[in-house]
Amino acid sequence: MDRTLNHENCLKIISKNPDKNVLFENCKEVTEEVITFLNKKYPDAFEFESKEKVGIDFFTKKFQKNKNFTFIKYGDGELICMIGGKGKNCDDHPYSEKLSKLLEISFVKLIRHYKDVYLAEWTDNLINTRDSFISVNNLKPKFADYECFLTVEENLKNNKLINFYKLIKESKRKKIFVGPAKLKKVQQMLNIDKFVTVPLIDAFSKYEQILAQLNEDKIDNNNIYILCCSMMSCILCYDLKEKNPNITILDIGSGFDPIFGEKTRPLQTSPINAYNYYRQILPKSYIFERNKHARNSLNKMCSNY
Repeated sequence: MDRTLNHENCLKIISKNPDKNVLFENCKEVTEEVITFLNKKYPDAFEFESKEKVGIDFFTKKFQKNKNFTFIKYGDGELICMIGGKGKNCDDHPYSEKLSKLLEISFVKLIRHYKDVYLAEWTDNLINTRDSFISVNNLKPKFADYECFLTVEENLKNNKLINFYKLIKESKRKKIFVGPAKLKKVQQMLNIDKFVTVPLIDAFSKYEQILAQLNEDKIDNNNIYILCCSMMSCILCYDLKEKNPNITILDIGSGFDPIFGEKTRPLQTSPINAYNYYRQILPKSYIFERNKHARNSLNKMCSNY
């Protein structure tokens, strides 16, 4: 974290009326106008650093306007692996030297080379480590709300998240989902065209095979890729962007776990609440199995001992 030795003032610009799309369409211009005004009034007095951050409303507008974007997450597990950590992340996916190297390459190149990449920003763990990677590599990321697409209690207080997933479901664009078999019902939930299955544990061990499956079909303009495969998601994201930058990629992580698997994060809502929230877009054949979810949760708890 940068130290403050003299005096600085951070100015946050928030749209009073998001429907006017002033920041959505002219964020760079607005920032430059503020800087130009201050430079004119106080010549050679200030240096400026700007930070752009977006949320669910922004991505919904992007999707409605058929503009591609990439939402990618490098959380504490990815960062620990990138700095050479030993062991595994919270989902039992092991760290390795190869994974570490590919994560660092993808982090730098995704942010440096693609203007439509938005890095999910968290505020609790390893912030200094993340900022160090950004500073050393002279990167200027655009940030996004980390919990944008996650099924957490806060997101169930309004319809923003389900409305976004409705857009995905109703879209005629080709949709490819990469995740474990336990999320197979997402295929009907979002009208997925192709489901690529990854191991529930150590997905990266099948990295080459999974990448080959993705390359079997043409990576066309405007394809939508939804990734739920732990740390490997970041690497696949870079691989896909290298093939065709004109696509949309969503690194959803554990976002669907409470719906079709079990609660895997403290802030996630309960499976029954998730079911009730998403009920209108869930497969008609899907019946919430309270006992099954209870057994999954119990097995998860027991496996930690």
